[in-house]
Amino acid sequence: MKEMKIENKVYQISFLSCLLLAMLVNILGQASHESGHSLVYQIMGRDPVWGFTKIVQIWDSPPMHPGEWVETSFEGEPGWLKLSSPQESQTEEALSIAAGPLAGLFGAVAGLIIVKRGKDISIKQFGLVLTISISFVALQYYLRSGNRVGGDEYSLSQLFGIQPGFLNIPLGMAFAVCLYLALRELPDWRNKLKWLGTVILGSALTGSLMFMADDFVIAQVDAGNLWFRPVLGYAFPVFFVNVLALVGIWAWIRINKGDFNDHLAK
Repeated sequence: MKEMKIENKVYQISFLSCLLLAMLVNILGQASHESGHSLVYQIMGRDPVWGFTKIVQIWDSPPMHPGEWVETSFEGEPGWLKLSSPQESQTEEALSIAAGPLAGLFGAVAGLIIVKRGKDISIKQFGLVLTISISFVALQYYLRSGNRVGGDEYSLSQLFGIQPGFLNIPLGMAFAVCLYLALRELPDWRNKLKWLGTVILGSALTGSLMFMADDFVIAQVDAGNLWFRPVLGYAFPVFFVNVLALVGIWAWIRINKGDFNDHLAK
């Protein structure tokens, strides 16, 4: 009987509470994507330094200490990546590129599993926001793929000599299915639009801040600022913000779990 009550009230959440959760989850979702990339680099001993949305990289003008970076290029444009050594094979390069989108898809699926198997209302709500946030951001990315040069899928297509659509279409469809299944958990279109709009707003707020912060992170890593040395592959401030996001999500779940249990007890 209690489980039925929980299932029926998953959609009941205030705008501000949902917005806060969406902002925190967007940081986690972005970190899951970037951690997929970073993990392969670390396993191969490349010692990457990651920002919020990409590996620390510089284009056009050389870094202050080029010997501490790996030179690369894109469409004829010279660049430098913050790695200790270059990748040595096409297989390693392909794995490091593919790991990001696959990690993101894993996060979206994990959110659906949490919604189905979570025992508390706040945990289910977290899973729902996780899937909606990751899936929507990924889906709009794939919908723009025809007008964009660059990105993980484009790099993979260039690596193997195939059309980007062979990767963009199936991945886009996979995230669309995840988004559809998440929205199915909500009872009507009013709630679907409320949740989707709130999650989009929260994702846009933290997403734009992370993109802007990356330029500062790159500049400080290039300058050799000791406070920006890597921790588990992330520049320290990026690592710290990701940890804060995890703590914030844990606190959100605990607080809302208590509120819901108090409501059931009345």
